[in-house]
Amino acid sequence: MPQFLSSTLTTPFPIPHCAILLTSILTLALLTACNDQPESDNGEVTGYINATIWDGVSQAPIGNAGLVVRNGIIEELVPMADWTLPEETETVDLAGLYVIPGLINAHGHVGMARGLETGPEVHSEENVIDQLGVYARYGITSVVSLGDEPPQAADVRDRLNPAEEGIARLWLAGRVLNPESPEEAVQQVDQLIEVFNPDWSKIRVDDQLGQTEKMSPPVYGATIDASHQHGVPLAAHIVTLEDAKGVLEEGADLIAHSVRDQPVDDEFIDEMLNLDICITPTLTREVSVFIYADRPDFFDDPFFLREADQQVIGQLQDPDVQAQYTGEAADFYREALPLALENMMTLHQAGVRIAMGTDSGPPGRFQGYFEHIEMEMMQEAGMTPGEVLLSATQHAANCSGIDDRVGTLEAGKQADFVVVRANPFDDVENLRELEAVYIGGVAVGMD
Repeated sequence: MPQFLSSTLTTPFPIPHCAILLTSILTLALLTACNDQPESDNGEVTGYINATIWDGVSQAPIGNAGLVVRNGIIEELVPMADWTLPEETETVDLAGLYVIPGLINAHGHVGMARGLETGPEVHSEENVIDQLGVYARYGITSVVSLGDEPPQAADVRDRLNPAEEGIARLWLAGRVLNPESPEEAVQQVDQLIEVFNPDWSKIRVDDQLGQTEKMSPPVYGATIDASHQHGVPLAAHIVTLEDAKGVLEEGADLIAHSVRDQPVDDEFIDEMLNLDICITPTLTREVSVFIYADRPDFFDDPFFLREADQQVIGQLQDPDVQAQYTGEAADFYREALPLALENMMTLHQAGVRIAMGTDSGPPGRFQGYFEHIEMEMMQEAGMTPGEVLLSATQHAANCSGIDDRVGTLEAGKQADFVVVRANPFDDVENLRELEAVYIGGVAVGMD
């Protein structure tokens, strides 16, 4: 377990924007979304050579290999013994370093907050771009932002070239839907489509520990149906097993959090497998609810401090702010976290795909850094480093419907990859040993 938790867990990218919804009898599910603009127009080929490369598909990294990239798109992965490109090909010698596909957060949030502030006053294009830059510099090259982004986020998604800007690719859900009737569900979905042209939609089925009225099955069923009528898949925020089963029955396309009230059962597992639905654990979301009641150890972590806002760190050490991280919600999620970990592993071991997702982006949920903590928690819970890497690349892309563009280092996909100095198949904490991040074959500035 990451050190800062050890004392707490004592119990168990001008471009056309496109979206294609794939349907089947069992599930109206996956969105194939693409940022399919060319990353450059000079036609030059670059070879990234002498590396140990994991393509996101093979069981293990391929030693002494090279990656051929043209116009920001992968052409092939080649063992150096078979390297035949002309001598004038531009090359980048990676001298034995490790290369993996760019990491993907299948459940994040962009532009909804700035530091500890939320609301329209912090909604800006600059904020969205800044946050996507932070993600990228931590090796998170794609983010599926599941809700409450400002309209400026859609502008950034549709207008900017991530490779030129040095920012993570963005897919989004727009305003989280909260209708009170089936009729209002249709209206809210229509408005969402008009304002955001979203890649996903999002609902919350949650009474917030009895403080609000929970969305009923007829209402969330109508919301899911209306979203599907527009060809948009829907992610469901849930807390309880009963609600997870309910949104599955009504056709939800992603379970956006772990089940946190009781152990998952065979009925739920079978339905997840039958419908081929994924789950994003968002373990660090739970951590963020209680960890700031005291000063967390990671406030001294250089990997955290490389991007952290010192003003925010100071605010989170104010006693009045710390007090906000105590009480019923803090207690509930602290106590529920071991069960969330257990349920994640039960689903994983049963064959349900786990898509790495963190719910980072709201106040106190540090983008980029929390993704690394999430992966380390997944490993500590029992997933192998290779399984965690698969979750954060191929599975995250496939479960988000963006695997035609990203997620693996296969021919035809965007040249988004991370270079690290130590083998992440030994320990996912080695992903912190970042040497370089490339988006569309362009190195991200790491200052």
